[in-house]
This record gives sequence, structure tokens and C-alpha cells, in this order.
Amino acid sequence: MPTRHVVGGRSLRVWVPHQTEATARPRHPVLYLLDGQNVFDDAHAFAGRGWNADATAQRLVDRDRIEAPILVGIDNADGRRTSELTPWPWRGRGGGAASFARLLLDAIVPFVDAHYPTRAERAARAIGGASLGGLFALHLALSRPDVFGGCAALSPSLWWADGALPAALAALPHKRPVRIWLDAGRREAMPMQQGVRAVAELLLAKGWQKHRQAARADLRHVEVKGGRHDEASWGKRFDRVLKFLFPPSKAPAVRRRGGR
Repeated sequence: MPTRHVVGGRSLRVWVPHQTEATARPRHPVLYLLDGQNVFDDAHAFAGRGWNADATAQRLVDRDRIEAPILVGIDNADGRRTSELTPWPWRGRGGGAASFARLLLDAIVPFVDAHYPTRAERAARAIGGASLGGLFALHLALSRPDVFGGCAALSPSLWWADGALPAALAALPHKRPVRIWLDAGRREAMPMQQGVRAVAELLLAKGWQKHRQAARADLRHVEVKGGRHDEASWGKRFDRVLKFLFPPSKAPAVRRRGGR
């Protein structure tokens, strides 16, 4: 069950994995997830359907399929979601992402690192979200690779501001050291699928390497069969996101013997 906090006036839901084994690495990587109301349970989620991210993560931890991460769901602000998740104004709306990014970078990340057993290093810190949350996550990870070493952009709203993010990516002078999960569902609108496909090609042109194609692959582009633009679809593929961002440690776990 996630623990609730309020930091800088914003509600957080922090989940820490349960581990029954003593490991050589007691600290955890962290995944910050936008639209935190939707991340864990159905009761607080949009349209009554959540990702059940904690159950998914715990199942993978129990099977040694991932390095056990701490999950931090950051609730969106009532009535301000569009503004705070969009880096550029468009048609009289949005453009408030810089203020939200400051809250995240200056208050939320330091709070989590101070109160939880995190690996407080960029390589062990990722940010993720879906739809506008995916747009914000990708923008912030590319802007601040000194803070985030990983990003999950599920069905990102790359169309916002007439494609300002793809244009900014095309203008990048060099690749950023960020591992990126990028996806869209095959039952989403065709412009969504085409936009994600185009950004994947841009990332490859900048030097990112495809998952399973290279020893140091740092891009996974997925077109999800049957995937829709909704919480149920994003939750259903969250296990694949976790396995990409947090592959299991090479160091084997040390199992306890003879009781506690």
C-alpha cells in the first residue's frame, strides 16, 4: 500500500517494494509517475480504472525480473493538469510545465531521496507518464539528463503545440544519456501512432540504439497490439516498462538461511 505525503502542496503516493531476501544493494532506483491518482488503485483513478502499478512491480520483484524500484505517484492538480504538463502554450492553453518541473526537481525529488532508501543518482532515477504525462516526462528527461537517466513515455501527446517537442528533439545538438521507453497503441488514433513512430526515428538518428539490437541499447519503441488511449491499456503494459527501465542486477541475491 503506498504511503501518502504532501510536499510543496502536492500529494504524493510512495510505494516501496517488499523484499524477503537480503541483497547486496539495499537501496532502490526510483520511478516518478505523473497523474499519480491513476497509478495504484481503481478507487482514485480516472474513470475508476487504475494501473495497479504496485501489484505489477511486486510480482516482478518476487520473480527477480527487475531491480526493485520505489514508485512515486505525483497527483495532478485539480484544474491545472493541462497547464502543468505542457511545456509550450497552445491555442490559449497550457505552457506551465516549467513551474511544475521546479516543484518536482527542487522539492519532490529531494524529499524522496531524504526519506526513502533511494539510489540518489541520475542513472537510477526515471520519470514516466501517459498522454500529456508522457509529453512532460519526455521533455523533462531530455532537458534534465543530469537528474533523470530513464524515461517512460506511454502514448505521449506529441501533437501538442503543433509538434513542438519533435521539433525541439530535431534541434538537439547531440544525444542525451537517457534510456527511453516510447510507445503507442495500435487502436489509438493514427496521428498518435505516426507521431510516436516519427519521434522514434528521430531518436535513432540522434544516436539512440534500439532495444535488443545493440549491447548498450537505450531505446525501446513499441506499437502495442490492441492498445487504446486509456488507463487500462497503460497499466496492462506497465510490466514491460519496468523490465526495460530496471533490468535485474547482475549481483545475485543472498538468501537468508535458518530463520530470521
